[in-house]
Amino acid sequence: MGWQWRTAAVLAAVMGLLVGGVTLHESRPRPSQALTVGATLTQYSADAWNPPPATDRAKEILRRVTGMTNQHIMGWGVLNPSPAPGQRDWASLDARVRLMGDAGVTPVVTLCCAPDWMKGGRPGQTDWNRLEVAPDRAHFADFVQLAVDVAKRYPQVKQFVVWNELKGFYDPGRGRWNIEAYTDLYNQVYRALKAYDPSISVGGPYVPMDSWEDAPDPSSISGPWGTVDQRALDAVQYWLAHAVGADFLAVDGSNGTKDKGLITSPEASNAKFAAITRWLVAQANRPGRPPLPVWWMELHADVAPSDNAASPYAADVALDALLQVGDAGADAVFLWQPEADPRFHSVALWDSTSSPNGGRPEPLVARLEEVENSWAAGDQVTYVWRDRRLVLTPTSP
Repeated sequence: MGWQWRTAAVLAAVMGLLVGGVTLHESRPRPSQALTVGATLTQYSADAWNPPPATDRAKEILRRVTGMTNQHIMGWGVLNPSPAPGQRDWASLDARVRLMGDAGVTPVVTLCCAPDWMKGGRPGQTDWNRLEVAPDRAHFADFVQLAVDVAKRYPQVKQFVVWNELKGFYDPGRGRWNIEAYTDLYNQVYRALKAYDPSISVGGPYVPMDSWEDAPDPSSISGPWGTVDQRALDAVQYWLAHAVGADFLAVDGSNGTKDKGLITSPEASNAKFAAITRWLVAQANRPGRPPLPVWWMELHADVAPSDNAASPYAADVALDALLQVGDAGADAVFLWQPEADPRFHSVALWDSTSSPNGGRPEPLVARLEEVENSWAAGDQVTYVWRDRRLVLTPTSP
């Protein structure tokens, strides 16, 4: 039921060797750490109203190539869990938690987003255009109670992420994240969940690790792929310094830039993930406090708009990103939207489950299994780009 990737810890980074004009990477088992590959269910994700042959295939793919699966409590396939104060509507979230159970993977729940009445809307109504608005501070306690109710309803869920991408927590007046307000909400949720069940794991802050070609607030982390936004790093550091506790550090990001998209090849742009992961690992392993695992809640290894997101090349770009993040020291990576959707230009794990012959594996599935089979046999894996193809070579240690 699911599996974990074991990756290199050599100098806590990807080991690159120049071979014939291409970069050769070696990924080796790490005895003390493993990268868990997960997926985040979104609007269309093997839903129960689709034909069982298709949804069964999709759930089998989750079982084969993921170790964890994530679902938000509102939006991305789930309706409003609390349409009005004192009301709970669990039906759609029940269905998604049941799907994760059927797939035999570890369930993860992201505590986002907030019902309308917690952010100035009318009780009993849901305006999906305001999904990404943060709860008013006056309703933080209501959101905390909703989080605890979620934990009580699903005792099988032991891992919770607080919020998503700091949605609604940007302060335009100061031109930066209002990480102070987010951390206040996080701390209240953390204390309440731990008071209810100390075995629950809670993490954040799910900061988008943006990069730019022309960064408005540049950091020292840069490369041909762009420059990381210092405001994202500041948010991570503030949260680490002021969180009352945490069980993992969560972020997300794309290999493209905010202002220009991809400014070099997708393969070269994936180096952004490794560079940021090394920085995160260093921040999460400071002396005097327990080390925190690093989770990438979304890892968008984008390809050019002209490239087919369902192509073997797009699958290889995603695989390369996963390998580089694992080799840089991350502990978990979640693939966003495992079911292919033509409106979302990104690699998926299976095609649409709307027809009986759907739910078939996309090219990334075979590549994931190829790597895992090599590691399960105790082999090291070298990977190198040649002619837009990621060549994997297993070798005995």
